[in-house]
Amino acid sequence: MGKTIKTLTNHKKSVRGLAIHPSEYTFCSAASDNVKVWKCPDGDFMRNMSGHNSILNCCAINEDNVLVTGGDDGTMHFWDWKSGYNF
Repeated sequence: MGKTIKTLTNHKKSVRGLAIHPSEYTFCSAASDNVKVWKCPDGDFMRNMSGHNSILNCCAINEDNVLVTGGDDGTMHFWDWKSGYNF
């Protein structure tokens, strides 16, 4: 039976989206405050990606290092995974 390795508690509100990078050993979590990037397997915090002005409900990362997030207000934001730039 599996057991918890670590509990990540950095978000202030509930996490509504998770996405695993297709080729790196990283993942992100999306909530109402921002997107947070984590390193596997220990869940080490790497960086924040801020810029959405609503609760985030979903996120996805593609092989071209583009992260897309969708918000409660109907907006979608596209981010450069490496720099965090919101384009």
